[in-house]
Amino acid sequence: MPYIHVTSNLVLTDAEKKNCLHTLSQAVAELLEKPEKYVMTAWSSAKMTFAGGDSPAVFVELRSIRLPDDSLERLSAELSERLRLTTDVQADRIYFNFHNVDPGSWGWNGKTFA
Repeated sequence: MPYIHVTSNLVLTDAEKKNCLHTLSQAVAELLEKPEKYVMTAWSSAKMTFAGGDSPAVFVELRSIRLPDDSLERLSAELSERLRLTTDVQADRIYFNFHNVDPGSWGWNGKTFA
């Protein structure tokens, strides 16, 4: 049920994107203590600017059911580090947007989690 969507202006090979997404998937599963078999990831390439320039930047959306408010700081730090290691983008060029989704608004396998 956690969903990670990365949007970036980085020029990476498909293998590099895949590696990054696998790394983020594992990290989110560990940090949220959820089975990785329920984690979905996606990568979108886009023309982007940040701080008035077009240097490499990353925007990450993380949606999950019961996303604990007290874990967001740790998620931001850990995911920033994993992104830095896999893309070489520094934390000051990465934005995160965390969404706590109501279980009744999340469907899978023909039903919702409510």
